[in-house]
Amino acid sequence: MVFGNSCKQCRVREQALCGVLADEELTPLAACGVQRSLARGETLVHAGDRAPICANIQRGLMKISHINPAGQEVIVGLLWPGDFVGTPFAGGQPLPAAHDIVALTPVSLCQFPQARVESTMVAHPVMERALLNRTLAELGAVRTRLSRLARATALARVAGFIVETTRRQEAVGSAADDGETVTTIELPLSRGEIADLLGLTIETVSRQMTRLKNAGLIGLPGGRRVEIHDPDALAEAAEELV
Repeated sequence: MVFGNSCKQCRVREQALCGVLADEELTPLAACGVQRSLARGETLVHAGDRAPICANIQRGLMKISHINPAGQEVIVGLLWPGDFVGTPFAGGQPLPAAHDIVALTPVSLCQFPQARVESTMVAHPVMERALLNRTLAELGAVRTRLSRLARATALARVAGFIVETTRRQEAVGSAADDGETVTTIELPLSRGEIADLLGLTIETVSRQMTRLKNAGLIGLPGGRRVEIHDPDALAEAAEELV
């Protein structure tokens, strides 16, 4: 990989973990990076794997999931462009992966040998601190989500998912009938998968999306597209507690 033809053109460099490094600091790591493409449904990491994979997601969306004792898939998180995959400094014998990491859409990523990522972090502690900060932020987000799942209404869970998707996804502007700009997003999951992630049923997810539409907060033009008509009211709905 030639730095000038890869990292400088990376669409997510500012969001990616390696974005904290200057060009000359990143060159050795970039030299051993490998560009990979995954088709929808293709698995990057299988639960139980010990392969030390480290990667930055450049395009597409991935899910983190596992199969419960009843044989049902449980989605526990999503990975977006700019997110980091991997567990550097896991020791000489890496622990087996606890979850599958599967492409929900076509995915492009930049994959690195774990040992090179670790040596780069040792040489540049700012990257190590950036990973620590990301990990702590993710832990805090998970704790918040678990707390809210116990207290949030079904409407708040669905509204919150739409708010978070809007925040993470590149929005597409479309002209509304009244001349204003409406933010349009593409939901990354089916309604069944959203139900799984939020601890609801698919029927409940559909009902709550209809409620949000009837209240004028969103539009549902078809497929997985959602138009955000009133972002402030939608954010307020996401805070509703039982």
